[in-house]
Amino acid sequence: MNSLRVFLLRSLSHQRPYSLNAYKPNSLTKATSQLNDKKKKKRLTKEEQEERKKKQKEVVEKFDEFISERKFKDWKKLCDTISLEGEFESIQSCREAIEAVHVNIYDVLDADEIIQAGGKARPQRFSTPYELSEYTKRAEKIYPRWMVIRSEPEGALLKNIDNPRLDEEWQRKKEEKKMRRKKEARVKRE
Repeated sequence: MNSLRVFLLRSLSHQRPYSLNAYKPNSLTKATSQLNDKKKKKRLTKEEQEERKKKQKEVVEKFDEFISERKFKDWKKLCDTISLEGEFESIQSCREAIEAVHVNIYDVLDADEIIQAGGKARPQRFSTPYELSEYTKRAEKIYPRWMVIRSEPEGALLKNIDNPRLDEEWQRKKEEKKMRRKKEARVKRE
């Protein structure tokens, strides 16, 4: 028993290369921890939260002024501001064109201000929802989702910033449904 006690005391006092006391994370662990630090959302102070809410309310009010009555002429104005080409004969045709484009609502409003001042502007378009998501998060131009009714113009513009894959799947399903309807209509005519 005495020899076991001596052995344990000696082993505890010796520095081993892999003991818990001498553990130093390797470069992979450091890189992982740095990545996790970047992914963590920065907590906002109360003042910053209030400032963000104020900015979002201002943008919602600005968009309401831009769209005003939410009739066909307003949808067409939105299509013109985004520089969508084509003949739009109904709200539905405008909606479909707007949903297919990836633009930030803040940029649409900025472009409209420039157009109203007599200039020419077009909001930046993104080829994928992922690019729009990255830009929106980086620039902190996030439109408040809770203020949006899906059937309204901002609902057509709004994309899922937190999970852009959902937008791609939704768009794909919509295209498949459209193709099915065309096929069914062709079969009925024949």
